[in-house]
Amino acid sequence: MHPPKPKRGRIVSHEFPAWGPLFKLAPELVGEFTWAHEVELEDGIRLQAYRHRQTRRYLHLDHSGRAFAFIWKEGKERRYKEVDPRRLLEIVLAKPEEAVSLLRQNVSSEFKTLRWARSATKHRISRKRSRYVIENSFAVLKESPPVWHPTATDERLVFLGDDPNGIALEVIAVEPESGSLHVIHAMKLRPRFKFAYQEVKRWRR
Repeated sequence: MHPPKPKRGRIVSHEFPAWGPLFKLAPELVGEFTWAHEVELEDGIRLQAYRHRQTRRYLHLDHSGRAFAFIWKEGKERRYKEVDPRRLLEIVLAKPEEAVSLLRQNVSSEFKTLRWARSATKHRISRKRSRYVIENSFAVLKESPPVWHPTATDERLVFLGDDPNGIALEVIAVEPESGSLHVIHAMKLRPRFKFAYQEVKRWRR
């Protein structure tokens, strides 16, 4: 089963605080948050956004108990993805050094074999730059195979980091067997990964 797709949303109110969703999830922590705004998703669902006073991270909760993570913003368009409420709460509350480990995955730090698909250089990112990002990545995320590619079955590893010139890149690879890595994509960082990149980079300072 593939994870739910992100949904478009827009901020609709900064004026009428609603604390019900947070009371349902974590009544003992209400005092640690401030209400920020209300969001309406493309399907009409309303989210209440709460910001933690210390970590400055957000919880987006609806009145039925579901949680959504803010993924990215480009212009006026904002995207939100449904996530596990307790997992999101852990990340929001975590100290900087703990939050990094929550975003990181258990990925081998060294690969005996690195191979590149033709598609890995179509955006004019050299193998040298891709390798550098893999070896010095700020974060490594995991993604399910894309639904639009029916023959793809391997889980994807997304390496986020800077190349030797400080340019933010995303490098996507699959691990067909233990100790090997097949790089299938590399390009300048897209908005969909910008939030995770910025958060982890900020924690590393």
